[in-house]
Amino acid sequence: MMFQSLLYDHLDELMTAYSSSMTSDIRLAIHAMLTCHTEQNGYSQWHCQYCEHQVQSPMSCGHRNCSRCQHRTTSDCLEKQQSKLLPIDYFMVTFTLPAELRPLAKCFPKQIYQAMFTVSASIIKDFADRAKSMGETIGFTSVLHTHNRRRDLHPHIHMVVTGGGFDTNKRQWINCKNQYLFNAFALANVWRARLLSHITDTLKLTIPHRLPQKWVVDCRHVGRGKSALLYLSKYLYRGVLADNDILAY
Repeated sequence: MMFQSLLYDHLDELMTAYSSSMTSDIRLAIHAMLTCHTEQNGYSQWHCQYCEHQVQSPMSCGHRNCSRCQHRTTSDCLEKQQSKLLPIDYFMVTFTLPAELRPLAKCFPKQIYQAMFTVSASIIKDFADRAKSMGETIGFTSVLHTHNRRRDLHPHIHMVVTGGGFDTNKRQWINCKNQYLFNAFALANVWRARLLSHITDTLKLTIPHRLPQKWVVDCRHVGRGKSALLYLSKYLYRGVLADNDILAY
């Protein structure tokens, strides 16, 4: 609970410095972590039917950014996703939001992040549908990472994608060949066009005048998928700063 202790001890300083720029989601996260395992969240009642002993335990907050709550959630999620893995090859496809659009994501996080999920999924489905070397019905799991390892705002979507698909006409699974899924440069071009169109036409948001022509999409083979899921699970139910990253307090 080191992060919660830091938050509690320096809350006044935090609010003085950043209160004007805090979103409602940030305020909710702060409140949840400060009240985690306190009487403000209520209690669970435990009763022994043999000795009549009773124990009250304060409830946790359950917030995804709370380091005290999410260890079990992460393990459960990883186990569930690993149980879905097929005995085939998998690929990790990563769609990155360019630096010029990150201020927009900071102002409109829900809209931009949902757009990233929607557009990236549509691209993968369409590429699979047009591919002749594999079945058109593929499977994938998408995870949003909002920051990089330096804790800078760096939104990107990781997708663990099946290395093949189900051919509905032949009614059989067809694996892709030579550990190759899709061309990353082609994915990047479509990613740029579709996301910008979604932001301007659907969300009605204004984009910067100067945007890079080349966007970044990475597509790589990740074996049987287990290592990729393990990597993603480490960041799925935790805040940007974990207790293990705090050197001293």
